[in-house]
Amino acid sequence: MKKMTLLTALVLSPLSVAEPMPLPFNYLQGGVTQIEFADIPQFTAQGFEVIASKRLGYDFFVEGTYFDTKDNKFGEQFTADKWEASIGYIQLISSATHIDYQLGYGEIDLGLSNGIEAISTGTEYLMLETNARHMLSHDWEIFAGLEWQFWREGSDQKAYNLGVQKYWGSLIGGVKYTKYSDSEIFGVYGRYVF
Repeated sequence: MKKMTLLTALVLSPLSVAEPMPLPFNYLQGGVTQIEFADIPQFTAQGFEVIASKRLGYDFFVEGTYFDTKDNKFGEQFTADKWEASIGYIQLISSATHIDYQLGYGEIDLGLSNGIEAISTGTEYLMLETNARHMLSHDWEIFAGLEWQFWREGSDQKAYNLGVQKYWGSLIGGVKYTKYSDSEIFGVYGRYVF
């Protein structure tokens, strides 16, 4: 009986909500990302993404994002690059839960080249995003959110995202999935909290 009680405690310990850590907003993050577009299903662009975030005080923060991806198939190279800068506000719901809101500006560029000819397109956009984040325990976080992008050219985008993060002190590992109106992004990353 004691073994069963100990085993149950060990299995359920990651779900405990006792003593959650505050959710950090001062970090540097790097990872690998993959993006697929519904209009060009033959390409699955892969590459890297970097994010930097800094808490400013009074529950405000700034964040910058850049990703660079590409895929080579059938003698052609497809590229997708994006940068984004935003300012956000953190609303504390409880010691383990908060909602953050972001307003940002960004640009996405898509390109296709066969080595002789190249075509490219891109647009600038305004972005609104909100995420609900919850610490399941002192070292596990889950999050979900919604995003709206208002494109200068092309169709506006709506998205939802889901993710989970594991904490090891000032190091965090995570996975994130984002589904836009006509594309989806999957990422795996490491984060350093300062």
